[in-house]
Amino acid sequence: MSPKEAEGAASFEAKMKRLEELVKHMERGDLSLEQSIASFEEGIKLVKECTAVLGEAEKKIQKLTEQGTETGTREERGDDELPF
Repeated sequence: MSPKEAEGAASFEAKMKRLEELVKHMERGDLSLEQSIASFEEGIKLVKECTAVLGEAEKKIQKLTEQGTETGTREERGDDELPF
């Protein structure tokens, strides 16, 4: 894992933890309307950021899976055989 990926994972984890904290605090019901709105806004921003990180991870996994499938197919049939 590259330093950038490690940093992204760490920040993803930190964002998820912060989101959980916001939800717990809001569920207690002791926030003012203004505090609730501010927490909600922060939560929406965190959800969008986490969704973007997960989307990029999904793309990377899909690409790696496709590469692995292509390599496996070539190895199974041999270099001198046709693919059909």
